[in-house]
Amino acid sequence: MEKIRQKIFDWFLRHQSPRQVVMYPWKDIRSIVILHEGLEVEHIAQQLRREGKEVVVWALPEKKDICWFTAKPKKEILDSLQSRHYDMLIDLTQQTGITMQYMAMHVKAGFKTGREIDKKLYDLSITTPAQSTPDFLYQQIVKYIQMFTQG
Repeated sequence: MEKIRQKIFDWFLRHQSPRQVVMYPWKDIRSIVILHEGLEVEHIAQQLRREGKEVVVWALPEKKDICWFTAKPKKEILDSLQSRHYDMLIDLTQQTGITMQYMAMHVKAGFKTGREIDKKLYDLSITTPAQSTPDFLYQQIVKYIQMFTQG
């Protein structure tokens, strides 16, 4: 079943509409959406808010809100993810579950970043050790964004 789900996701990923990639200097990023699958990330969101950034946090939906056949979140969740545009998506998920990949694919963001998963899902993919924490991934993302944009 997992192979079928992956093939369906890959088809959706290949057929999504092209988007304009915009990479702002870290200091100019105003709105961020964070995805995670239930690990503690609220301290990261609070730190970003203290920096003056608007932060929205999304966790893995409950099973009742996920289509059993495709593992895709239900329409209401995807519509909510697409209801506004963010400067950046930071995907801090540790696992490579298809549900979270669908969510990352549907978020409207100028720049998308997360853990390397062998998909063309992010504009910046970070390779981390398997046992690394969301904090480590977040620190790596900030480091590379600042390095690439000199800010």
